[in-house]
Formats: sequence, C-alpha cells, structure tokens
Amino acid sequence: MEEKERLLEQYNTKARVLSGYINTLSTDIESNYSKLCTKCLDGNEFSVIRNYIEHLDRLKRSALEQKEQMEKKIAAIRAELVEMLREIKTLNTLKDKALSAARKVENKKQQKLLDEIALRLEGRDS
Repeated sequence: MEEKERLLEQYNTKARVLSGYINTLSTDIESNYSKLCTKCLDGNEFSVIRNYIEHLDRLKRSALEQKEQMEKKIAAIRAELVEMLREIKTLNTLKDKALSAARKVENKKQQKLLDEIALRLEGRDS
C-alpha cells in the first residue's frame, strides 16, 4: 500500500509538471499568434512564426496526451488503493469477529469453571 501511495504521489507530481508545461506552451502559442496577427510581417517572418506555432501546438497535443495517460494511471492506482482499503476493512471486521468468538469461548470456559467451583463449595457446605 505504501508503494502504491508513493507511486501515486510520483504520478501526481508528473501530472502537475505536465500541466505547467502545457500552460507555458499555451502562453507561447498565444504570444506568437498575437505577433502573427498584429504585426506587419513579410512572407519569411510569417512562415517562421506560423511553423513555430504549429510546432508548439504539436508539443502541446503531445503533452496533453501524456497528461491524459498519467491521469488514467492515477485513477487506476486510486482504484487499487480503494480496493486495498476495502480488503483491510474486511480483514479487520473478520479479525474482530474471530476475537469476539474467542472471548465468548473463553468466557464460557471460565463460567463453567466457576460453576463447578460453586457446586463443590455447595457440596462442602451441605
């Protein structure tokens, strides 16, 4: 369980890093798109900026896919942890029932012993 929690934390960290990277790419895309739309550019500059925007967009799509895969892994690990917690709860319930049954048996033995002692004492008194 500790291993799964550690793995979950690692994946959460990676997902946060990817989110930051995606935000940075989005900002760069918007900035370059703004340059493209607001400045008067010659054909070469226009082509360079357009190609750079397309490159950034590909990087962003790739990062989004990686983030989606990371989120699927996180969901799977969380499901495994929930299942482990259910199993632990079930095992604890079974353990409590077993201890309760053992106490009942022990109490019956002690009560039987006390009853026998009481009968012996009554036999002596009579």
